[in-house]
Amino acid sequence: MTKDKKHSIGWLLLNILIMVAVSIILIVITFRWMQSYTRHGQYITVPDVSGMYEEEAGQALAAAGLRYEVSDYKFDKSMVEGGVIEQNPKAGAYVKQERKIYLTLNSGKEPVKAVPDLADNSSLRAAESQLRAAGFKLSPTVYVDGDLDWVYEIRYKGAVIEAGTEIPEGSVLTIVAGNGNPVEIIEEVDSTTIVDSDFFE
Repeated sequence: MTKDKKHSIGWLLLNILIMVAVSIILIVITFRWMQSYTRHGQYITVPDVSGMYEEEAGQALAAAGLRYEVSDYKFDKSMVEGGVIEQNPKAGAYVKQERKIYLTLNSGKEPVKAVPDLADNSSLRAAESQLRAAGFKLSPTVYVDGDLDWVYEIRYKGAVIEAGTEIPEGSVLTIVAGNGNPVEIIEEVDSTTIVDSDFFE
């Protein structure tokens, strides 16, 4: 093997070694940068902010290195208005720093629903379906004389309620429906006897 050929091979091997070394260095640098950027292995335990007011919850999350956003409002009669009902991720979860925590607050306003127009306008089965779909609960049906399973009244707390009336969602309603027995119609008879004046002549 000539001297020039040995020299060429040497340079080739040297270049290969340099390329490999540079590649390894770049890989190491990139990996360490990614670790630093993503804070690999560094997690924060999400604090429990349920029941806190929004401002108080925000301060607790900020102190833990987290952010928050109000994502929804719901009603919970057992909790103060503006209190945190739910949080996502939940308390105790491990998240990265600056992670946004989504909060659901108590609106303090009980949701209401309008009673559908069902009296003298619907069958029992259809009325039950519509009322449940509207978010109401039903007590046992009250039956009166009338067309079988025809709805005559909707009652709330024992009183007849008009269609369109807004009452709390989830309220218990009572349907008054016919039992199939005919309704007895009693005609009023005038008890006054009319006597012709000629009778006295």
